Amino acid sequence: MLTPRPLPRFRPLHKYKRPKPRKQMTVCIAAITQQNEIVTVSDTMLTHALGSADAVTSKMDPFAKEWCAMWAADDMTQCAPIIEKAERYFRNRANTLQVARSCMKRAYQKHLSEIAADRVLGRFQMDVETFTKSGKRRFTETQFNSLNDEIRKVEWSGQFLAFGFDQQRQPHIFTVVEPGIDCVYDRVGFCAIGSGGMAAESLLFHLRQTRICTFANSLINCLFAKFMAEGAGAGRQTFVFCKKFGSTMYSMPIWLEPTARQIWEERVSPRTPDDFLHCVASAVSDGQIYLG
Repeated sequence: MLTPRPLPRFRPLHKYKRPKPRKQMTVCIAAITQQNEIVTVSDTMLTHALGSADAVTSKMDPFAKEWCAMWAADDMTQCAPIIEKAERYFRNRANTLQVARSCMKRAYQKHLSEIAADRVLGRFQMDVETFTKSGKRRFTETQFNSLNDEIRKVEWSGQFLAFGFDQQRQPHIFTVVEPGIDCVYDRVGFCAIGSGGMAAESLLFHLRQTRICTFANSLINCLFAKFMAEGAGAGRQTFVFCKKFGSTMYSMPIWLEPTARQIWEERVSPRTPDDFLHCVASAVSDGQIYLG
């Protein structure tokens, strides 16, 4: 007679943990030229928690007639609502740098507040403003302080690089980063954001990019800066957009970007010469360079 075997012991499934967002692997660059045009170059890579993909989309949207914003973020889904808010805040207002900065900052801060409310206060059907005003009456002191700490911990690391022209036809570049802080780069004449931003800006400084550079020189420098940023994780596909006051479109010959890339790889890209590397290695082996 067969003895029935006991059923295997039940093991509860592991609790699913949401993957941590990857570091934003992207670059967006903008520069002002001698003739008051604005040159912008970016990659087209999107990075999210589960992976990344190149040649997906342009990272730029307009938020006023003469203003656009490029973005770099781990979670791209939060970018469009911020730009839409900025567009709404800008309507029927004077076209000035101060207004553009105010609209982008307000949109960023408002959306960050909404993210915090959805994540922490959603079950209570409250926004942050209501929580601040009446939260102490609705919750105990311990509960209020705990919720307040959770709200403070909510983060979104998105960056915006805005560019455009005021009503005096003057070009401007500024950034908006968490928690809604802006910086103006008009005097510097260029700026880059994203994981490849530091590499791109370092090369632009090395190439002596300034506001006195011509349009052609600025375009080449920005392309080279984007290629430099690819070593820091930016996508290989390139999106170029240039603007002057009143313009709505831009085109360039298809040979320009691949030709610039070839020149970059063959003649411009920083590399250690093999003969000099051999010379230094020989000095080390001969004891001319000694570490005691």
